[in-house]
Amino acid sequence: MSLMYSKPFPPSVDEILKDQIYLGNLSAAESDETRQKRGITHILSVCPELRSTGANHLVIPVDDSDYDDLLIHLPKACHFIEDALAHGGRVLIHCVMGISRSTTVLAAYLMKTRSLSVAAAISFMKQYRPQVQPNYGFVKQLEAFLECGCAPSATHPAYVSWKRRQKKDVTNFLKYLMDCAVIVPDALLLCSEFPSDPLQAELLLIDLGVTHFLSLAPTEVTSAPPGAHHRHIDVPPDVPDKLLVALADACNFIRDAVAGGGKVLVHSLLEARACTVVGAYLMASRNILPEAAAAVIQDALPLFDPTSNFTRALNLFAACKCKPTLDHPAIAAHRVPTARSNGYLPHAASRGPSLQSAAACNTELLTRTAAAVMSETGIDMSAFSDTLVAIQQKASMAHPTAAVV
Repeated sequence: MSLMYSKPFPPSVDEILKDQIYLGNLSAAESDETRQKRGITHILSVCPELRSTGANHLVIPVDDSDYDDLLIHLPKACHFIEDALAHGGRVLIHCVMGISRSTTVLAAYLMKTRSLSVAAAISFMKQYRPQVQPNYGFVKQLEAFLECGCAPSATHPAYVSWKRRQKKDVTNFLKYLMDCAVIVPDALLLCSEFPSDPLQAELLLIDLGVTHFLSLAPTEVTSAPPGAHHRHIDVPPDVPDKLLVALADACNFIRDAVAGGGKVLVHSLLEARACTVVGAYLMASRNILPEAAAAVIQDALPLFDPTSNFTRALNLFAACKCKPTLDHPAIAAHRVPTARSNGYLPHAASRGPSLQSAAACNTELLTRTAAAVMSETGIDMSAFSDTLVAIQQKASMAHPTAAVV
């Protein structure tokens, strides 16, 4: 059998059902040697790159796109496989890479003939070909395949229902992918939107190649996405320093993951909060200043505008030598504005000379704290002191409580 299309990668093929079904890539389908070695008699090509070479070669011309309709072709594909095996044949199912389209077809066959769930069918194939992973759109089609009783047609109610919502479902999923910004290639990503749907969450991490997931309150994530190491940091609204003192632990989590060859996704509905953790990691891992860390983040997120809370948190992180603690002088100074909300400073209704005196006292404390930190760490804290004083004065005039990072 002579096929006409060639690819630069070598043949890749795995036996899924002994002496019956094989999964492979386009190069494997093109290779006479590969097919003859395994006694392949039938080929099912799930890609538009090839044309059928005869009765023993079925071509399903779909692209590897979440939007493409593979569902409507699944009954014909399953029949082709069943007929080939009934006549003692051996079937090679392939697409270009042998990862998504071809695996969707084989999953449908396994679901129909062995009464497997979508997850069970994919898990079964992964035992023999680890790279197996249908894209999100195709996984949703496999779910619809079951809803159609493994017999979808253009008029089946379950098929019509899936078709009606397909574009919206896929578009929403792809928006999550687009929201993820690459901070360090192949190592660290950041996002402010993350799916609450378990299937979307799992496939998003798979598509991104994420092995470790770090979530920060607020978030809608309630449990660890399957297949990823999960760490959650809760930041109660009434304990704004919780994130600051947790930065060292968050950095260690990212560092250990990256050192082990993993990829980390940092998520919070508050983008500035996720950026704070990422910025702290960049400072600790690269030994750079807050400004340099902010520049790296802005290169990945051009629309990100560093807030005063973001800047203050990274400055404090630097002042504490990347190991912030509640009893560090810089952190103590940072907590002064929150005393007002706890009843230690005048309420907004009674502002007057007393509030001005408190602000002056706080300013003096900030200055003394900066001097103490400079003496202890050797860091030039003049700019840091000016920044904290400005923030304190602005906070005293604008709002009685400290904003949450």
